[in-house]
Amino acid sequence: MEHVPEQVVLMEGVASSEYFLFGGKMFRRVLDDISLLIRKAEAWGINGTSRLEIRLLLEIMANIRPYDKGKCVLIERGMMRRKRVILKHVFYIGSSTMLYNNMNVLEFLMFATAKFKINKVVLQEQIFELIIEAGLGHLSLTPNYMLTKEEKAVITLIAAAYSESPIIVFNFPEYLWDEVLVNAVAKIAGLIRERGKALILATQNPLLIEKACSHTAIIKDGQVIYSGTVDDFRCTFDKIEVIIRDRAVQAMLEKLTGLLPGCRLVRKNDSLLISHQDSEVIDYGHIYKTIVDAGFAPESIAINPKTVQNAYEELIGQHDLQK
Repeated sequence: MEHVPEQVVLMEGVASSEYFLFGGKMFRRVLDDISLLIRKAEAWGINGTSRLEIRLLLEIMANIRPYDKGKCVLIERGMMRRKRVILKHVFYIGSSTMLYNNMNVLEFLMFATAKFKINKVVLQEQIFELIIEAGLGHLSLTPNYMLTKEEKAVITLIAAAYSESPIIVFNFPEYLWDEVLVNAVAKIAGLIRERGKALILATQNPLLIEKACSHTAIIKDGQVIYSGTVDDFRCTFDKIEVIIRDRAVQAMLEKLTGLLPGCRLVRKNDSLLISHQDSEVIDYGHIYKTIVDAGFAPESIAINPKTVQNAYEELIGQHDLQK
């Protein structure tokens, strides 16, 4: 691969040392033939069907887990395959236990950033402003021991944003993120990218990737099945064009099936999802006219904004069909 000055993580053909066991025999590597290129000022959301695979990938990337073969380079420096050392240019967050319980949130962040070469009063103002803008103002004076594990992880991410480390690894594929924390991570991710750092986060929350990340990689059965920008991912794999919400959605599905050739109709709870199966430009007017002509007046009809959630479900579904 050609030299890319902006690259901070380069993985080529990386295979894990760990295997899944099946019937007492080694079945397959947990990760195999992983290749990724991550540049500075990018935020990557790593998602997939197995939390174990996602977490292991980020542990290898942070150099705290050895790998069996392939090449992994951080900031153009090769990593010893067997060496387990957290490198100073990587800020690794893999647990919620980094906060001191005898401090509150603002005290901890001032303590964590104490050695940085910036006026302490100015720094405290900056951090307090960030907490407010991230929607976490209500936590600023909360004792750390009262925070949820997810809140603790996000506070640690703020400390990482102000650190000197050019790579931040945020490894919590099992954590559950509410809307407040999704928006907070998105705000902090913006600061991380503004400062020229790379953020790599593990999550099974598609909305977190949609709001906080510029790029995404999807892992299935130990291999990368997608890697690229979040926008390309949404537009390529979210095939849903129109979302209809109505109590009579089942009757609508039965009557419209066959009236919209080239479209796929799927019911999901009280919604009817209309997808286009070829690459032609969708005729929304024709779809609407067909629905009205069939005698329906839906409670709600909207053009789908293309989401990471829908794209993820479509991609995984395609791979399941190929098996």
